[in-house]
Amino acid sequence: MARGLITAALLAGPMLLGAATGCSNAPTLCKRPRTEEPIPYTEGTTEHGVYMTSDWDGELIPYPAGSYYTIHHNLGERRRFWQCWLSFDKDGVASGSVAQAAGNEVELKAIDENTLTVLNGTCIDFWLICAVGGTGSTP
Repeated sequence: MARGLITAALLAGPMLLGAATGCSNAPTLCKRPRTEEPIPYTEGTTEHGVYMTSDWDGELIPYPAGSYYTIHHNLGERRRFWQCWLSFDKDGVASGSVAQAAGNEVELKAIDENTLTVLNGTCIDFWLICAVGGTGSTP
């Protein structure tokens, strides 16, 4: 019990000291979203009822920290699914790898029959690829 209290005091001490002395060197988070309005993205292709922002080995969408995009898939119907993946390489699997996004890496802000609006809620720069499908298509 005493060891837990000592550990808590050691961890909290520097924070309390900084607050008491008016320390203004505390780290700040990156601005999210970076822009007031989402940036429109109108590239991409649709095959067999599934829209993709790019090919797996094509140039992915630049997705720096705080990026805010409205992706125009223009499927014109209610979507059954959407999914996004991230890479640290702009050419996806051609020069690196792609992994499924998780948590606040790709926050869904809006979706309708023609657009998908997403936000990079992290302070990390990525490259983005997304897929959207309508009725009659499968992920």
